[in-house]
Amino acid sequence: MKPLKLNISGVRGIVGQTITPELVVDFCSAFGTMIPSGPVLLGRDTRPSGKMLQEAATAALMSTGHEVIDLDISPTPIIQFLVKKYRASGDVSITAGHNTAEWNALNFIN
Repeated sequence: MKPLKLNISGVRGIVGQTITPELVVDFCSAFGTMIPSGPVLLGRDTRPSGKMLQEAATAALMSTGHEVIDLDISPTPIIQFLVKKYRASGDVSITAGHNTAEWNALNFIN
């Protein structure tokens, strides 16, 4: 099994092995408790696992009291740009960039 990768870019791994909805809930719940109150933007790329992970992230962020603004399929730079426009507390991008489709990742900005 490939290990979970944690670095400045976020957390990434193989979906169903090291990246699971439970892991997404854990990380997004922690993020939600660390940032100030206010909306959180959430977007993803077109990977098949994106919608599943997005739903887990939404539930976790809402459970910490944040409104989630769902940007659905959106490029990471656009999500980051919109943080200021929406006066959001942060954003979560679900994308593994250049990695193959079995990978996915969470990238956090506050």
